Amino acid sequence: MKRHLKTIIVACAVFVLFAAGPLRSEIVDRIIAIVNDQVITLSELETSIKVITKGLREDLQPRDRDTKASLVLDLLIEDALIKQSAERMGIEVSESEIDNAIEDVKKRNGLTEEALRQVLERSGLTYKQYRDKLRDDIRKAKFMSAQFRSRIKIEDEDIEEYYKSHIDEFLLPPAYRLRIILLEKGDADTLERRVKAVLEELKEGRPFDELAREFSDAPTSAVGGDIGYMKLEELSPLIRGVVERLKPGSVSPPLRTPKGIYIVQLVDVRKGKPRPLEEVRPIIHERLFQRAFEERYRTWLEYMKKVAHIEVRL
Repeated sequence: MKRHLKTIIVACAVFVLFAAGPLRSEIVDRIIAIVNDQVITLSELETSIKVITKGLREDLQPRDRDTKASLVLDLLIEDALIKQSAERMGIEVSESEIDNAIEDVKKRNGLTEEALRQVLERSGLTYKQYRDKLRDDIRKAKFMSAQFRSRIKIEDEDIEEYYKSHIDEFLLPPAYRLRIILLEKGDADTLERRVKAVLEELKEGRPFDELAREFSDAPTSAVGGDIGYMKLEELSPLIRGVVERLKPGSVSPPLRTPKGIYIVQLVDVRKGKPRPLEEVRPIIHERLFQRAFEERYRTWLEYMKKVAHIEVRL
């Protein structure tokens, strides 16, 4: 759980550092929302919009901008409710925790102290503002962990039931049994004549394996061109794209490659077997944990919005 909390904290620190572009300082500030005894200002909203939507189109229509502002304001209201709840729980954030988060950011991004401050300056953030934002984010992460994550327990029975009811999600890739005829001997005219001969024989109904024994230049000609079961990723991109569209028993058109001309028959498709439960147990655990977390958080948020004094002036 501590490792998970640290990951969240570092992710928040990185997001704050690199998501923000140069922030506008000429905004005429005013209060746009009140959450209990906390106010949210227009400058906070504008800054958050810039951070959250960085990289999105700027030429939004007025209706789009209004929708974006409303959605981001909802997030700020949520943050306010979380911050107030965290303060009531007495959750503290030490200076060393902020220092550690910053050191992790610098280490993971190869930044010196000077380079970090330069990034902050380009983003329009002072070092103190960055630390204050990290303090809020760390407090939020600690609150979410204490209030929700630490109270979630996923039982083995839940994992096993999910595995059984979602077995198709854990199937290994299918395998394709193929036969091939490879024509590579002779000059261009000779190869074209040989291709034509094979296609005519196929059209008359002669078995593919007989033609592979007679015409193929591949080592597998002795076994009727059978190369066994192959996964798609084991095939060249050209052959892979053709095999995906074939039905069992059907034959591809001639496939011209630098090595020669291939003709491929799909013999059979073997459905992939399920991955063992123990192999996918961590994946299922994370899915169930995240689902339980989201349900608990959504229920808590709905209740908090009902009992809180929230006034929007946007």
